[in-house]
Amino acid sequence: MADPKYANLPGIDLTSPDTFETSDLPEDDQEQTESGEPVSDTIEKLDVNPTEAYNKFKGKTVDAQFADFSDRIGPARRTGYDVMRTEYEMAGEGDMPETPQQKYQRLQHEIRQLAEEVNSIKEDVKAESVTEALTPVSMAKQTEYLQQQLNDLHLDKVLGGNGAVNLADPQGALQKRLLMQLESFKAKPTEAVKSTQKAVTPGAPDDANHVTYKLYYRPEQAKYSNNAKMADLEQRLERIEALLGNNPEKVEAVALLSAKTKILDPIHIEHIEGRLQLLNQKLGQVAEKKTTVEQVEKQNKVSELYEIVKKWDSLANTLPHIVDRLSALKDLHQQALQFSQALKQLDSAQQQIQKHLLEHGDVLKQVQGTLQENMSSILAACKNLEGRISSLKK
Repeated sequence: MADPKYANLPGIDLTSPDTFETSDLPEDDQEQTESGEPVSDTIEKLDVNPTEAYNKFKGKTVDAQFADFSDRIGPARRTGYDVMRTEYEMAGEGDMPETPQQKYQRLQHEIRQLAEEVNSIKEDVKAESVTEALTPVSMAKQTEYLQQQLNDLHLDKVLGGNGAVNLADPQGALQKRLLMQLESFKAKPTEAVKSTQKAVTPGAPDDANHVTYKLYYRPEQAKYSNNAKMADLEQRLERIEALLGNNPEKVEAVALLSAKTKILDPIHIEHIEGRLQLLNQKLGQVAEKKTTVEQVEKQNKVSELYEIVKKWDSLANTLPHIVDRLSALKDLHQQALQFSQALKQLDSAQQQIQKHLLEHGDVLKQVQGTLQENMSSILAACKNLEGRISSLKK
């Protein structure tokens, strides 16, 4: 039913029930929704085979122990997640240092690629070859020489089946092998040593009392390594010259960098460390003074709060009585407010009346003036009329 407060209003239907919703719109006005997936040329649908994806990433592990995504500057390159690799995979950029076996396999792979590229270049080069610092023929010869050097190392025979155990520390492995041989040499029985000493001729060396190591030196290999280092240095210098050019600003930047590198001298570093220690001491003194100042400020604030609390204690006893009195005088204050409002209205009405009286006084003065003028004119007319009447009587 309708609300009783609307009972006396015209146009209100009190007999029918209340309605809080309307009927649906016609079908033409209703929103038509299309079912199904949207079709668009800008959306690319990719067909992913779960089996192939599983087989591709099967056996792969991700190590998040040394993950570092920060932008800090340091000697080592920051890496993210570390993907575990086997001994037969190439080490990526920024990973841990390569083991000798990984380095050997990488060099074999790079030399093989270099040989294939050189062979393809040799087939494409014509009779009039452009003068270059390194021709494809010389590159092929150097590639064969590198391959021969790798073969001369015989790492497969040196490392053997158990060589992968100590690949991370080859020098330590050689030292351990030497110590083991020395221990085995010392552990031989004395009788066997004596028997061998009797059988050996006086002038011949005794193989049972010493260990012989052979060292082979190849001057052409050392020369080639020196030439390779010199070529690498020349390439670096050419790259630096190509990058810097003849721009004086870049030269100034390089000079500034060299000056900054000179600061890293141990003498300058010790001097800077001394200054930093002195600065640290001064900072400690400043911090102590700051703490004392802060403590004084806190003490002043606490004393001010204590004074405020003391004042509040004196007001806390009288405040309930004041509140009760104000609540009791609330009606009186409201009446006084209404009376003051009525006085203001009366004062404004009185001022309006005075204003009207002044206006009416001016009008009254004007009326009195006009009446006096009219009376004087009427009296003059009456005198003239009486004079005429008296003259007519005569």
